[in-house]
Amino acid sequence: MSLKRRIDLRVVAVPLIGYLILAMFRLSVGVIIPEVIYEFSLTEAEGGMLLTSLLGAMALIIIVGGHLSDRIGRKITMSIGFTIMSAGIIIGGYSVGYWALLISLFITGIGTGIFIVALYALMGEVMPTSRGALVGFANGLFAIGGFLGPWISAILIMKLGWRSPFHLIGALAVALSFFLWFNSRSGLPRREARKKPKEGFLILLKDTRVILLCIAMGIGNFAFASLAAWTPSYLMKIGNLHLSEAGFAFGLFSLTGALGAVFFGMLSDRIGRRGGILASGIPAFIFTLLYFSGYIVSKSMIVLSGVLGFITYAFWNLMIAAVQDHVDSRLLGSATGLMLNVGMIGAVPAPMIAGLIITNYGFNLALILTVAIPQLLYTIAASKAIP
Repeated sequence: MSLKRRIDLRVVAVPLIGYLILAMFRLSVGVIIPEVIYEFSLTEAEGGMLLTSLLGAMALIIIVGGHLSDRIGRKITMSIGFTIMSAGIIIGGYSVGYWALLISLFITGIGTGIFIVALYALMGEVMPTSRGALVGFANGLFAIGGFLGPWISAILIMKLGWRSPFHLIGALAVALSFFLWFNSRSGLPRREARKKPKEGFLILLKDTRVILLCIAMGIGNFAFASLAAWTPSYLMKIGNLHLSEAGFAFGLFSLTGALGAVFFGMLSDRIGRRGGILASGIPAFIFTLLYFSGYIVSKSMIVLSGVLGFITYAFWNLMIAAVQDHVDSRLLGSATGLMLNVGMIGAVPAPMIAGLIITNYGFNLALILTVAIPQLLYTIAASKAIP
């Protein structure tokens, strides 16, 4: 058992460090965009296309990455994806125009999509009895990277300009790429690379439980994307917090989210995925109703933001673990890719829809309709899909 644990640690440690670096860059793009808009004299719509380019490439490639990891192995797929991502970040740091930067972020998104689906497939495969905890730990690392990345990038931008985060994170990513390729030659035996049955994807699409889990993932990520996009504005305009206070509150949301992802992942390993989903989903629905009711304002919102992060962040890893529990091991990568793809598709329209409702009816109703209600629907759909 001790040898197995050492092998497992060697296999997962390097990719998880890569995921932390990925999260730092992914969540730093929002800090970089205003500076790019100023330098290249762009409109806000053109600036928003930079993030859309990154996310769009991820959505397009994730399913392909899942198939690839089933055919050639998780570790080689991760190495390919992370190397492409590293190249995109480095190119972005030397971009001299808007279109060059847009293309570099698209390349980054392609590599990111390939990497993350293979990573989550590996997390679900390496120790199946602790799948919830391992996938939760990966999700928690993303939350920590989401806290560190924007903070470090903001300091670098103030001192050295917007290209400096590309240079620093790109250098870290390139160095980690070498370790990933070295790691791909060791750890799990070569039998991890297996051919996917030709009819595999059709099997997934015909599986009612997989479809229901994917629908739940899409609804859950719709709620989370709306929450992430508009909560800082809500804290300032309705919660009466200053910019620095709102920033700290949302940073606390990410840090406690990391803890919650691991906690509910471990809990689901003990009491079952359905129990873990209900244990987090029902309190999350009740709490978001309270949080966005408008009755709680001022600095108490900072503490409540920490509670909100703890109970809402885990849906991502719980859904991934649930679909991995259900499918044949030969389809683990494909099922993970399908789940992540639907989750990303669900997130795309959420900020825009919430924004339209905010414009016409105000923050409280908008965030209850686009966060709290979808949170309830996600919990119902996910719990129905799991016996």
